[in-house]
Amino acid sequence: MRRLAIALLCLAALLSCATPGHVPTPGDGPTAADSAEGTRWGTYQADVMAVRLSDDPRSLVLTVALLADADGCSRNPRITYFVEENNRIFANVVQDSRLSGVVGACPTNTPGEVRLTAPGPIAGRVVVLNQEPWKRDGAEYHRCDPTFGCDPMPADHCDPAWISVAVRGMDVSRHSVGSPEGCDGTWLVMTVPFDPVPCGAEARPGCEPTVNVRRYFLRWAGQRGWATIAGSTEAGCGPVRTVEPAFPRKLCADLPKP
Repeated sequence: MRRLAIALLCLAALLSCATPGHVPTPGDGPTAADSAEGTRWGTYQADVMAVRLSDDPRSLVLTVALLADADGCSRNPRITYFVEENNRIFANVVQDSRLSGVVGACPTNTPGEVRLTAPGPIAGRVVVLNQEPWKRDGAEYHRCDPTFGCDPMPADHCDPAWISVAVRGMDVSRHSVGSPEGCDGTWLVMTVPFDPVPCGAEARPGCEPTVNVRRYFLRWAGQRGWATIAGSTEAGCGPVRTVEPAFPRKLCADLPKP
């Protein structure tokens, strides 16, 4: 009887400690708010969305993407690591956040402003923000092109730089180089080896250096450069005029097999 009484007292004590009105289930777990308790503020990059001139020739106004949707997502957006070198300005744009590492706590962004100020007039210099270069264009700045950098894009679509861009977008070796056979600025035909060094830079013993070459037909596609229409290993225009009847026959009719 004494053991039974002790067991009943222990059971009563356990029941009295249970949370009133809540029955624990296997699916219960910590929420984003629970996970955020005790987190510390840290510094994170703030992506730059736009750059414009200000009324001060020494300053630029940056529009940045700040973490949003909860108290603790973002505060104190600012410039760090400011350096002037080689006629360029280098700076990092950051924000503080307590919840950046909490999954689902800051699902969206809100625009914010940060002012970048140099010791002297900026005067149209290239500004490198978070390792991305921006170049002045009128009253605003635009990101420099990922291919050509801050240099002007070649006006001639048949320029070797545009040819190289087209080849880099193909499924060929990084050593492959395009050889134009015809180009009028709107249409391009060229041969490209799949791999010009199939045996390596220094031929391996026993390797037969057979290079497979294919002819490509391309159309000028504006800012993104040349777009491939068709490929062929045949002589002449191959299948291109079936795919694109407007492709000029004069650029390919007399071409030998690649």
